[in-house]
Amino acid sequence: MSRITFICVAGLVILPMLGCEKAVKDDPRYRINPAEMTQAASTGYHMPDATEVDLVEALAASRQEYYAHLQALQRYYAARGYSIKKAWADKELASVGQIPQYRYLTPAEGAMANRRATDSIEEADILFQEAISLYQDAGTLLIFTDEEKLRMALNKFNELIEAFPSSDKTDDSAYRAGRIYEHFKDYEIAATYYQRAFQWNEVTPYPARFRAAFLMDHKLRDRASALSLYRLAVEYESRYEDNTEYAKERILLLSKAQGELVETPSEPG
Repeated sequence: MSRITFICVAGLVILPMLGCEKAVKDDPRYRINPAEMTQAASTGYHMPDATEVDLVEALAASRQEYYAHLQALQRYYAARGYSIKKAWADKELASVGQIPQYRYLTPAEGAMANRRATDSIEEADILFQEAISLYQDAGTLLIFTDEEKLRMALNKFNELIEAFPSSDKTDDSAYRAGRIYEHFKDYEIAATYYQRAFQWNEVTPYPARFRAAFLMDHKLRDRASALSLYRLAVEYESRYEDNTEYAKERILLLSKAQGELVETPSEPG
């Protein structure tokens, strides 16, 4: 085949592909609007709002105040020899530790979206390696998973997020923690962690936008939020080709008018 003929044939193959790529980029259904960008970066979807944060903080403060007052009352009765009332206070203090007291907000939920994962911090790096070792030893979410080690890894990822807010390992920790929460079917919390990963580092190497979109779509049934996140995944996570193709398919389906049947293809990978 002559060189000219080869170039012509190659051109016939490449041009339709370029045309297809251009059609995808020009299709308004794939287009990200500024409101979606702002929402995803500054607020997110299914995130705790200010009211929840205030209520949880007020609850934590009241718990501490209640416990401090109870201890003070116990000491008062002990100092004056009021044995019966001291016994009441003793019993109430003992019961405090037996009642479940939940945090209600995980470290990533209570953190700000405008953190920046930029600093190399030795202590954070060491903690991250400890967490990763446990994560990998647990079976990394395969069929046979050591869930105790997975929880230990989760605790370390959360410890890093809380103790080293500017560490360049916070987005890594948020994504890994999100995978663990997803494994335990804590889908709302997992979606929050995935979003924190790309909020704290907009060039995070993980498919955080896609994972958040998938949970919004198929677990939390918030298709409007899923649509925005799928668009972001197509724009920023193109290195994950299977995810990108899946996201494009979902964008087309979710862009249909409300009330139509929305099919659910299988998860990629």
